[in-house]
Amino acid sequence: MSLKTEFTHWLRGLLDIGDEARRTVLDILRQRYLDETEHAEKLRQHAEKLHYPQFRNELLHIAAQEAEHTQWIAKKLVALGDRLPEVREIHLKEGSSWKHLLNDLEEKSRCAGDLMAQIRTVQSDYPNIAALLQRISEDEKKHCDKIREMLMRSDAFAGSLA
Repeated sequence: MSLKTEFTHWLRGLLDIGDEARRTVLDILRQRYLDETEHAEKLRQHAEKLHYPQFRNELLHIAAQEAEHTQWIAKKLVALGDRLPEVREIHLKEGSSWKHLLNDLEEKSRCAGDLMAQIRTVQSDYPNIAALLQRISEDEKKHCDKIREMLMRSDAFAGSLA
């Protein structure tokens, strides 16, 4: 066992952080990792289909930030002695660019709600994980605003005409 792992176990015992709290935080981090990975890939694929280059660039930027979130989460999972979950392949469904943006917004909104519940769950036992999730939550809110703006500025029927 590494010194860092031994220290972590010692600290857990000292702070009386049980196995249940650890399992919960690992479950949350695994799910966040899968969600963020999926979001990044969907956004990247949706960006490729967008007709407006400025929207494409903005969506690619959001996808890159989502990918960055996965890296942050991956570091926490590894630091807690876990391995990264296996990510499934994402295939873009047919639909208009506008519909894809609407789906992205709905997914981001759902994710924002999930994050708030997850933050409350880990806050007391893992404040550093809660801080990471809070940082991701703030990014998610910004992403929702940007996608909502793209939806309002685009034509719902433009993608169906191409």
